[in-house]
Amino acid sequence: MPEVSYSLDATTRLATLTIDTAGPVNTIGAGFVTDLGRAWRHAERDGVRGVFIRSGKPRSFLDGANLMEISHASAEEVAFLLERYQAVLQEMAASHIPVIGIVESATALGGGFELLLWACDHVFATSKSRLGLPEVNVGLFPAGGGTHTLPRAIGLDRALELMSAGKILPAQAFEEFGFLTVADNDALHTAGQWIDDHPVSANRNLAAPAADDESRERMRSLIARYRRELMIAECRPWFAALLDSIEEGLDRTVAEAARTDIPRFVTLLQSPNTHNAIDFFFLNTVFAPRLARIEPTLARDIDRIAVIGGGLMGRGIAQVAADSGLDVLLFDVDQDHVDAAVARIARDLDRLVEKGRWSARRRDALLERIHPSLEYTALDGVGLVIEAVFEDLDLKRQILARVQAANPEVLFASNTSTIPISMIAADADRPGQVVGMHFFSPVPLMKLLEVIRGDATSEEAVATAVTIGRRIGKTCIMVNDGPGFYTSRTFGTYVLTGIVLTELGMPPVEVDRIALEAGFPQGPLHVYGTAGGAVIYHAGKFMASQLPNQRLPKTLENLYNAGYTGAGKPCFYKDAAGRELDESVLDFIDHRDGPTPTPGDARDMLLLGMVNEAFRCLEEGIVNDTATLDLGAVLGIGFPHCWHGPARYAGQRGLKACRKRLAELHDRYGEPQLEPCRELDRLIAMGVDGGLV
Repeated sequence: MPEVSYSLDATTRLATLTIDTAGPVNTIGAGFVTDLGRAWRHAERDGVRGVFIRSGKPRSFLDGANLMEISHASAEEVAFLLERYQAVLQEMAASHIPVIGIVESATALGGGFELLLWACDHVFATSKSRLGLPEVNVGLFPAGGGTHTLPRAIGLDRALELMSAGKILPAQAFEEFGFLTVADNDALHTAGQWIDDHPVSANRNLAAPAADDESRERMRSLIARYRRELMIAECRPWFAALLDSIEEGLDRTVAEAARTDIPRFVTLLQSPNTHNAIDFFFLNTVFAPRLARIEPTLARDIDRIAVIGGGLMGRGIAQVAADSGLDVLLFDVDQDHVDAAVARIARDLDRLVEKGRWSARRRDALLERIHPSLEYTALDGVGLVIEAVFEDLDLKRQILARVQAANPEVLFASNTSTIPISMIAADADRPGQVVGMHFFSPVPLMKLLEVIRGDATSEEAVATAVTIGRRIGKTCIMVNDGPGFYTSRTFGTYVLTGIVLTELGMPPVEVDRIALEAGFPQGPLHVYGTAGGAVIYHAGKFMASQLPNQRLPKTLENLYNAGYTGAGKPCFYKDAAGRELDESVLDFIDHRDGPTPTPGDARDMLLLGMVNEAFRCLEEGIVNDTATLDLGAVLGIGFPHCWHGPARYAGQRGLKACRKRLAELHDRYGEPQLEPCRELDRLIAMGVDGGLV
C-alpha cells in the first residue's frame, strides 16, 4: 500500500492525497517521498482544479522525519532524501494548481509543518490540531525549508522564538498570520469553497529574497542576539546550524536557501551529541512506559481526586489534573486562600488564551472541574488525595491522619521532594495506601513525575499513581524510598556544588557561565533564585542530616538567614534572566582556604558531581536501571540532553576516566559528594567502561 494514496472526485475535479505511512504516526522516509511525488504527478496529469493533502491517521498529519531511518542511513542517502523532498515541495509550490493542507485534530511537526508552509497555498486545521518545528529537541534543525518559509509566514521574531525553543502550538496561534484558518466544522467542505474562490495558485514562497536591505540588516541583528544566547554551549551544535541556515537564507529564494541546508543537515546528523538527543527522544517516547512497569488491573478507576495545598505546586497539579478530565477538589487553610488559588489558576489560563495557545472553551471546561473545598468530609467518594504542602514532616503526618480518618479507603500521595514516604506513613493506620508523587515546577510544563514506593506502599497505590500520572500527561519514573529519592539528591548536588565553587573563590557569574557552556539550561546560582532558595535550603539541610556524602555549605545558611532566597526577595541576580549580578550577595559568601578551581575543574565538578550522585542512587537501590537515571535527570532536573543523561555521559567519557577525575577533584577540594561512589568501582571491576544505556 502506498504511503501517499491518490484519489480524484470526478465531479468536482478535486484530488486528495492521503498520507498513511507505516507506524503509529506519519513520518517522512524514502518511501513517503517517492509516493508523494508519484501522487502529485498523477494530479498534474489529471489536470485537477485543486489538491487536498490530509492524513489517514486520526492524530498524526505528518510528524517529521523517520528518525530511525535517517539515523541509520548513509550521508549520501540522507542528502538524496532531502533533495527529493525539497524538489517535490517546490514543484507543488510552483504549480498553478491550488494546494490545500487539511489537519484534523492532529499534529503537523517538523517536515510535516514544512510541507504545509512551503507547498500549500492555504491550510485548514481544527482547533485541536498542533503545529511546530521542534527539530532542536532532537538535536537537528528544519531542513525542509522551514527556516525560510516560517519567517516569511509569521515574521522572523516569532519564527526564531518558536524554532529555537522547539515549541509546538495549537492551530489558532497561527491563524492571525493569514496562511491558516481554523475550521472545526467540515474542514474539507470549507477547503473546497476556498479553491472555488481561488482558482489559480499564487504561492507566497515563490518571491525572491526574504527582505530588502534595511529589513535584512535588522534581521541580522536579531539573529546575532540569538547567537549570543544559544551558542554558548558548543555541545549543542544544532543552534549554530539553525541560525546559520536562517541568516544565509536571507539573500536567497526558499528553494535556493533550502538546498544549502542539505550539507549542513548531513554534517549535523553525524554529531555524537545529535545522536544522543535522538536516542533520548526514543528513550522518552518509546521505552519510558516499559521502565515504569505496573500491573494495570491493580490501578483504581478514578475520576475524582483531591489536592491539598493551593500554593504553586498544588495549583499546578490541580490544573493539569482538571485539564485531563478529572474532577478536582482543591483544599487550603481557609476560604480566602482556596479562592485565591482558583483565581490565580484562572489568571494564568487567561494569559494562555490571550496568547492564542489555549481556546476559551478549554479554559472554561478546566475551571468547571476545580471545586474549592475546606471540609475533609468532602473526601467521601474521592479515590486519590495528592498532598502538596510545605516540606514539614509533622504537617504532612497531620494531613495524612485527617485524610485517612475522613476516608479510610482513599489513596494518599505526597508531593514531597525530600522526605521519605516511609517516614510520612510511619504512624498511618494504612501505610500501604501511601505513595509518593513528586511533581516538578512549573507543573504544567515539566513532563516528569517521580513515583516513590515506600517500604509499605502497596502495588495498588503504585499502579494508581503511575496510571494517574500518565493520564495527566506525565512521563513516570518509579524509584524506591530514601532521603531526596533520586532527582532531589542529584539536583541538590548540582546547586550546592555551584555554591561551593563561590566559596572556593569563583565569581558567581563565572560559575553560571561555565554551567551554561556545559549545556545546562540554567546555572546553579540562577537556579537557586528561580527554584526558591528557601526550598533548596530546607531540602539541603534535611538531606545533609540523612546522607553521609552531603554537606550543607555555610554560604547557603548565610543566604537563608539573610533572606537572600529569590522568589521576589534578593538573590544572586537582580533580574529574572540572570544577567545582572546583585553584588550585595557577595557579603554572604563564606570564603574558604584552598585552590580556586579552574574552569575545567568547575565544569567537571558540576557534571561529574551529578553523575556520581546518580550512580550512588543506583548503588543504594533508589533507582534500578541506568535508563531511569537518564530519563529522570533530563526531564526533571535539567541535566543536558545533549549528553543523553548521566549514565550515557559517563559511558561515553569512560567509567575509569570518570572515577579517576572524581578522585582528583575530591583530593584537591575535599568535597564529600565528589568521592567516587562504590557503584563505579563495582562496574569497573566487572570490566564495564561504557555502553550503559
